[in-house]
Amino acid sequence: MSRIAAIDLGANTVRILVAEPEGESFSIVYSDQVITRLSAGLGKSGKLAPAAIKRTVNGVASLLKNAEPFYPFNLVIAAASAGRNAANSDELDVKLRSAVGHGLKVITWEMEARLALRGARLVVKDGEAGFILFDIGGGSTEFIHSKRKGKGAAVGSDLGVVRLSETYLTAHPVIEYEYRKMAEEVKAKVDQVFTQLAPDGGESIVGTAGTVTSLAAMDLELDEYNSAMINHHKLTLKAVEAMRLKLFTMTIDQMSRIGPLKGGREDLIIPGVAMVEAVMRRAGVDHIIVSDFGLREGLILEMLEYGSII
Repeated sequence: MSRIAAIDLGANTVRILVAEPEGESFSIVYSDQVITRLSAGLGKSGKLAPAAIKRTVNGVASLLKNAEPFYPFNLVIAAASAGRNAANSDELDVKLRSAVGHGLKVITWEMEARLALRGARLVVKDGEAGFILFDIGGGSTEFIHSKRKGKGAAVGSDLGVVRLSETYLTAHPVIEYEYRKMAEEVKAKVDQVFTQLAPDGGESIVGTAGTVTSLAAMDLELDEYNSAMINHHKLTLKAVEAMRLKLFTMTIDQMSRIGPLKGGREDLIIPGVAMVEAVMRRAGVDHIIVSDFGLREGLILEMLEYGSII
């Protein structure tokens, strides 16, 4: 089988992974990302903004241009919440086909949850009690209860960091009242999710995607992103609380000087912190395990097994 490439077209970030098949698994040949904020304004208008579509198409084109040394490969471009929630995602599909010769696959939240879990399992194995994975996105967050024995469960939510930021936060440094209102919604919906998941107790909590990995990189004080160091990192509640207090006092410009937040995550990290704290407190744990692997890797495994996304 030839090389496989997956593009995770998220509400905030576009990420590419090119992989070389190795038996039933793969090795990573090339990985990169670009922040395009596809879902900017989506929560209010219900549509993808023309400027956001243009940024995203250009971002995909630039990633594929940089991946040319690794051609040929089979490619899938998958969109999650931004594609699902937008009334005009077909416009993005048309423009992608025109620009890069490849269309868009909009995946359901159930598929997103399943593939994120499949990718995360390359990093975290089911322990005796299993684990709960949460995948924070720009427009949604999926929660998956992975059990060692028996059937697990998954719950989707609209807790996306782009939507939360646009809905509640008007200034940085953060206004305390605005943060409290946002945190109330986050806590209420996280409580609902855990009620639906009905964990047995004792499960590990695993976080994936850009918010969690950015917090892990900050905790590790990384100058350059290092996936190997991010994977399996234990991010403690104490560390997240300390980062929240520090970030609360900072302007966007000051946050942009923090390496893991550069280029488009500055205004999204505060909603992310609220979500991570709420999950840890609801689960009653003092730390989460971080996985850099998630949806992209799940897409690769799916293509490796079936030749396409089913």
